[in-house]
Amino acid sequence: MQLTASTGIKLGGGAIAILGAALIIAAIGLPDEWATTPVSASIQDFSAVQRYVFVPSRTTPLVTIIEGDKIVGGLDLGVVPAQVVVSEAAGKLVAIDAAGRRVSIVDLKDGQQTSVELNFAPQRLLNSADGNLVAAVEPAAGTIAFIELAREREVRRIAELPPIRDLMFGADGAFLYVAAEGLKGVGVIDIARGKLIEEIPTYGIVPGDISGLTRSPSGRLGYAKARDGRSISVLDLGNFRLVQQLDVGRAATKAYPTGVGGYLVVPDSVEKTVTVVANSSMSVAAMLKGSSGMSTVYSGWFDTLALVPSRNEKKLLVYDLDQLAKAGEIALPGAPAQGAVNLEGAKLYLAVEGTRQVTVVDLQKRQLMKPIEIGHEPLAAIMARSFDVCHN
Repeated sequence: MQLTASTGIKLGGGAIAILGAALIIAAIGLPDEWATTPVSASIQDFSAVQRYVFVPSRTTPLVTIIEGDKIVGGLDLGVVPAQVVVSEAAGKLVAIDAAGRRVSIVDLKDGQQTSVELNFAPQRLLNSADGNLVAAVEPAAGTIAFIELAREREVRRIAELPPIRDLMFGADGAFLYVAAEGLKGVGVIDIARGKLIEEIPTYGIVPGDISGLTRSPSGRLGYAKARDGRSISVLDLGNFRLVQQLDVGRAATKAYPTGVGGYLVVPDSVEKTVTVVANSSMSVAAMLKGSSGMSTVYSGWFDTLALVPSRNEKKLLVYDLDQLAKAGEIALPGAPAQGAVNLEGAKLYLAVEGTRQVTVVDLQKRQLMKPIEIGHEPLAAIMARSFDVCHN
């Protein structure tokens, strides 16, 4: 598709995306850093995605791109996103439309924008570990569409599953693991065959009644948290079998492995505890004071720190995993949204609701750095590769 401007100059899809970003920038008045960024003058290449933090807007199609502590450019998604993922393998950014059935795909090398129109409205987007596929999911309907990023088209559809509570890709991209109502265990979907082939049994008051799934950094183990009771089922994802039961986190929804895989961190917002499990022995190493409104865990600095945001108290709880002790709290200017730890494990970039900034935490010093003002309310701070693997 091409657009002819009033000057008679023809603009390709990449130029349209950049022009759209420039118009949004003018409308919302981004900070001074944008004045020196040649976004409107030329198409920038952001395909070396491991260098960047991508910050989609909560209310506009704009994505701000950060390198280190500076804004270096922006892109127009073409949709106001409900969720965004980035693929390093494909060099593309993918978003689902907050108000429709469209999956938007932006090539980060040239800004070219395409879309895949679905016949359902996806509510969740997952990127495969190898970066070649995304899964667009409508959990209540039990529908999953697999989109191949190289050819930018839907290649497989799975429908009529029970209502889905959670799901995750395996490490090799061949299987998708599903926690769904009515299953007797964790469902295993063979993506190439497009069918449910196995149910891995789980512990719990009601077998298969799972609230959340995560996997180890190696991809060998999965962790399925029972929705009722304290059970965490440890699963061998290669052989589709149950390995062990952990009895922690009564009201927790998920168990989070740290980036190197030394620990499993289980935040329980009802009990206001954070339990640390040593993976080497699969035993509880510490149960520490937590907070309410905890829903995720980040880790960094060579697996020595766990960081647990509290939405209710607008703060970040810091835990020293070497000392197995709480190491302090960091106040936030608003409720924490999705964030990411850079690949070196040295910085946490955290989107903050109700602000126009991304909070940056120096994990070595365990303190806030100067926030990055981005000119719009951030939906999330996203990296294609990060120290912490469990937030895809």
